[in-house]
Amino acid sequence: MKPYHVYWKGPVHKASGLGRASRAYAQALKRQGVAVSIGASNHRKNGVQGKKVLIYHHIPSSIQWQKERSVYDFIILNTVWETSRIPKGWLPHMNKFDAVCVPSRQNKGTLRNSGVKVPIFVVPHGVNTKEFHPNNKKMSVPGAAGRFTFVSVFGFQHRKNPEGLLRAYWEEFSSKDNVMLVIKTNGYAAHENEKWIQQKILQYKKRLGIQKDTAPVVIIGRRLSENQLKGLYTLGNVFVLPTRGEGVGLPFLEALASGVPVITTSWGGQMDFLTHSNSFLIPYQLRSPSSSMNRAISKKFSNLFVQKGQLWAEPDLGSLKKTMRKAYQNPGLCKQKGRQGRKDMFHLSWDRAGAFMKHAIEEVIRSKK
Repeated sequence: MKPYHVYWKGPVHKASGLGRASRAYAQALKRQGVAVSIGASNHRKNGVQGKKVLIYHHIPSSIQWQKERSVYDFIILNTVWETSRIPKGWLPHMNKFDAVCVPSRQNKGTLRNSGVKVPIFVVPHGVNTKEFHPNNKKMSVPGAAGRFTFVSVFGFQHRKNPEGLLRAYWEEFSSKDNVMLVIKTNGYAAHENEKWIQQKILQYKKRLGIQKDTAPVVIIGRRLSENQLKGLYTLGNVFVLPTRGEGVGLPFLEALASGVPVITTSWGGQMDFLTHSNSFLIPYQLRSPSSSMNRAISKKFSNLFVQKGQLWAEPDLGSLKKTMRKAYQNPGLCKQKGRQGRKDMFHLSWDRAGAFMKHAIEEVIRSKK
């Protein structure tokens, strides 16, 4: 293979899960011995040898084709999607890339079913099992000591199903149960701060007419440090997120690496690595995203998710309640599944992701000779 240089354009400076993944992919490629520059570079002055490859890790419809094609020999999209079909506006752009990398087998099927014709490579996410570890010091949350703790980490949007999680918890547990639910979340606009999210959740509880003395819920809507986030996972006896759709589900990987089992919907990119041995999996029905939007308590992103032919999973609320109760009553089973989850995560390193991506890049270069 003749020399080539990769230019990575993605949300590498963002604190989100997408930003963390973007940084991790770029660094993993570097560790594979690939020459990688992050962001735009002055190609004519930096003495780059060989072919120039752009990895574009942004929304496909935002690329400036004329500009990028004048600079790069190959352009590869790195993307992710969460429903059964990609947004219509993406498709014409996707077929102009030399190839597309996605993080799960479900994503590959979704792109093919949506009409993507260019080569598609599955380049899975990884997780750092040295950073996310069962021995990480637990985050301090008032009242959590001695309680069985459910932990959840997600952006405050409808796809993540916060209303399903909260309703199941409120209906299943009362103050007589020695439990707590700790939710780490974030809004998407300046006004969507911790207080705003807490208010939305309170209004939802009133709307449901839940009067009984429910078990405590702690809402963390501010940014946590890396150490706090790692300690939030280890605070949990179990991680719970009844999501409607995931391309991967980075928090699932991080929870399992921390030795904490997962309760989640059995549909989505996470099914590449979740099993009955490391998780509690909830049955679902595939539904149009629009069918639940009128009950939303969080950001809808309906411009992306309410398009013709799109489906995602609506997890069964009764099963979620029973499963949360089962986890609470069987802490030993949770520990067993958590130990298995950690073992499974040793096989999902970011170095492996880097090797998959390097292979994809070199296949594209070879095929275009």
